[in-house]
Amino acid sequence: MTLLPITAPASLLEVHRLDPEASGWGFRVDHAVATAVGDTYVLTGLRRYRAHAAGAADPAEQDFGYQLITRHGTGGKPTTTAVFGQAVPGGGPSAIPEGDTATLAVLPDGAVAVSSKPGNTHLLSPDLDKVLASWPMSWGWERQQGP
Repeated sequence: MTLLPITAPASLLEVHRLDPEASGWGFRVDHAVATAVGDTYVLTGLRRYRAHAAGAADPAEQDFGYQLITRHGTGGKPTTTAVFGQAVPGGGPSAIPEGDTATLAVLPDGAVAVSSKPGNTHLLSPDLDKVLASWPMSWGWERQQGP
């Protein structure tokens, strides 16, 4: 059995000035899948909530909630990570919104599917560097404002 490390991009730790030894933040593992050749994709969440963070301009004081997919090679070493769910400070908006009870699947062509409630599915390239297709679904009926 290969043990996989807890991984979070250094850029996220730096921008939020997050000390891995400090309390006040959480990391969870949601799902993992392995490929036939031995690579493993792990879906995780990185979150911080601070009661006084509303309206904070400094990323070190802001709440955050990221989802990450990390690809680990056959030896267990992380090779790439995709961050989604919210925009990284200084970056563009996330192409994939944060979803509840997300799961992963690796398709025969190597593409990675991430699915979440209420019915969202997004396909990523095997290297996690492109969103190949996206099928979002809203949370329910929305009343349209009209004349």
